[in-house]
Amino acid sequence: MKKVVKILVGVIVAIALGIGGFKLMQKIEHDQMVDIVKSEETREIIEDGLKNLDSQALTNTGIIREYELDYNSIKKNPMGGIIVTTYINGDTNLYITDTINKDTITGKLYIGGSGLSENLVELLRSGDSE
Repeated sequence: MKKVVKILVGVIVAIALGIGGFKLMQKIEHDQMVDIVKSEETREIIEDGLKNLDSQALTNTGIIREYELDYNSIKKNPMGGIIVTTYINGDTNLYITDTINKDTITGKLYIGGSGLSENLVELLRSGDSE
């Protein structure tokens, strides 16, 4: 009976250590992604992307006047890169979901793809800076 209990305790401890190690690795990976998204290089490519959508972006006359990155939305793209949501003009209905990738040759970051909310698309089409 003692032998069975020892084996059972050993298996439970091994499973707990495995799960703990896995969770720790996930947290380390997430923290690295947050650091990348908070970098100056990411800020520059996000702002360049906004200026592609609205040539007057980040000015008083532009449709897109300000933006905020949602650090809670950061997740790993299964195809590679980091997915992050950017809110426009402080409105959670106006957002862009970007995939940030790293060029394997140059090491520079770039936006691999973007998805715009329906409300943002309508606002950009109307050209109304409200």
